[in-house]
Amino acid sequence: MRKFFIILFFAIGFGFSGESLSLKNAISEGLKGNLDIQKAELGSDGIDAQVNAAFRSYLPQLTASGTVTRLWANDPTTMPNYPSWISALSGGTALDPANAMLSIPINWNVSGDLTLTQFIYVPQALTGISMAKKGKEIDALGKQELKEGIIYGIAMQYWTTVYMEENLAILTKSYGNLSKTQLVISAMVEQGIAKKSDLNTMNINLSSLSTQIDNLSVQISGQKDALLQILGRAPGAEIDLTDRLEITKTQNNFEGDPIQSSITLKRMEQQIKLQDMQIDLTGQEIYPNVALFATYGTQASREDFDFFSSPQDKFKDNGTVGLKVSVPIFDGMSNSAKRTNARIQKRQLELEVEKEKLSLQASVANAKAVLQNAHASVERNRETVQLSEENYSMKELEYKEQVAPLTDLLTADNNLQTAQSNLINALYTEKSAELALQQILSTLHKMAE
Repeated sequence: MRKFFIILFFAIGFGFSGESLSLKNAISEGLKGNLDIQKAELGSDGIDAQVNAAFRSYLPQLTASGTVTRLWANDPTTMPNYPSWISALSGGTALDPANAMLSIPINWNVSGDLTLTQFIYVPQALTGISMAKKGKEIDALGKQELKEGIIYGIAMQYWTTVYMEENLAILTKSYGNLSKTQLVISAMVEQGIAKKSDLNTMNINLSSLSTQIDNLSVQISGQKDALLQILGRAPGAEIDLTDRLEITKTQNNFEGDPIQSSITLKRMEQQIKLQDMQIDLTGQEIYPNVALFATYGTQASREDFDFFSSPQDKFKDNGTVGLKVSVPIFDGMSNSAKRTNARIQKRQLELEVEKEKLSLQASVANAKAVLQNAHASVERNRETVQLSEENYSMKELEYKEQVAPLTDLLTADNNLQTAQSNLINALYTEKSAELALQQILSTLHKMAE
């Protein structure tokens, strides 16, 4: 049995040896490798591109176009034969009807245009730029909200694993204490001082503890693999979680106004402002748009496609400069319907904000109540652990002196395990309540600083 205990002790002592990992380092690593954050960063780049696109659409626009047309099934173009008319008039002779008109067959037409446009007054473009910038602000808040959620998930997984390790330490310590007593009982049985049934009972308890230790060790391994997955690592790596569930002298109150600090609420309020801009944008669709334009074009028509081989047939150029004003007159009342729908959506967002405020206030009150109860529970269980340790030491001595039966010692050990487990559970509840309150107040990002 001594050999078994030594092997178990070393297995437990070195089972968790590996790379040291504090909660702060875990959070830092998890934020760097998180795929959702990487995806959000790409989304931010896309929004920057949208802002640039909205701004650049208001800059001068230059477009070019060209057309090559093959005409078919068309009659030749006819026009007066002016040289024949002039010759007849100047010579006083009669005009030959056969030479009165010219027939020009046209089979090909080539044209090219270059247009420069500068918007002078387009209210939708300006509002679009403002909306794109507002979307960027909302995206930034969304990323903060995402990071808060990731930090909460990492911290909860970390403390859950630590909680299980602390419980394993309690079982391991109990196993060590009872193993020492088992050696004493074994010697007492050999001397005829203790009963063989006491030794059997102790061995049964040790076997039960050993099974619990094995089962809990497997669960801890699974929890660590889950934590590694959150951090973006492959499962199976040996890590040693350095932060512990401990009783602290000072308790954090985490005071703050969730209405002022909540990132979720700030994002929702920005969405209302964005919806206001959408209402303005819809209304501006009925405003006139003013733009300056300048065009340059050239065109040529030929019987054969030899535009560039016959210099005598030059392209004909033309150019225009003007001011274009576009005024919507009647759109079937569709714009009015759009504005009504936009106002309804804004009101829905406002109601969601009011619901979120009530939810935040209720959540803070509940989290503070849970935290306060956890503080009191930690203090009560701390005192119980001290009493249970004293009681176990006393019962252990009494049994060795054959003053108390073995059942009293086992009961004292069970009570000590329960008290220590209750203390760890209270500390874990306290830590969970702190994280929940920090998440509501949107202050979890401070853990990564």
